[in-house]
Amino acid sequence: MSEEDDKTRIVRPLDQLQRPITPEPSDIDPTRKIDREEVADTRTIKPIRAADEGKTVLFRPSPNRPTGDATTSPSTPRAEPADAIADPVVGWLVVVKGPGRGNAVRLGYGWNSIGRDPSQRASLNFGDPQISRLNHAKLLYEPRSRKFSLTLGEGTNPTYVRGDVLLAPTELKSGDRIQIGDTELLFVALCSESFEWQDNA
Repeated sequence: MSEEDDKTRIVRPLDQLQRPITPEPSDIDPTRKIDREEVADTRTIKPIRAADEGKTVLFRPSPNRPTGDATTSPSTPRAEPADAIADPVVGWLVVVKGPGRGNAVRLGYGWNSIGRDPSQRASLNFGDPQISRLNHAKLLYEPRSRKFSLTLGEGTNPTYVRGDVLLAPTELKSGDRIQIGDTELLFVALCSESFEWQDNA
């Protein structure tokens, strides 16, 4: 056996020890192989081997790794949804018929715009296209009188209260039914003559 053969036998095991020892079956997606190497050592960047040149490589950052954005940090609170209500709940609109049956949206002090868009205070985005995206109707809670009322918005489809078409501001009582398109809502009041958050401050 020649000296050249001995050198080849000695060099090959050393070359294999310098790389991570991972099985490399031919049926594994090369992007998954890169993921395994990143998990093995996220502090170093692995060089792309000649066999991987020309292939698409996907780098997926770890959810625990900072993104490099100076404006975000683990201690930064998440942004509230667009339709979040900061003041206490004063009542609910409960979907009893139509798309979204069983869901409820909360109502707050003052004007509550009703529509499909998430920016609406009472967002009814459950799949009923007959509800206007913005300001289909407006529901008002007035804390001095402790009364609720429903007013026309900019919706093209009619709104019904207790079976009658809404033509002017109408006072609501807990248990009233509101119909918009294929969606029927049950109005449930929390605040009333017997309860108001300001009395319990």
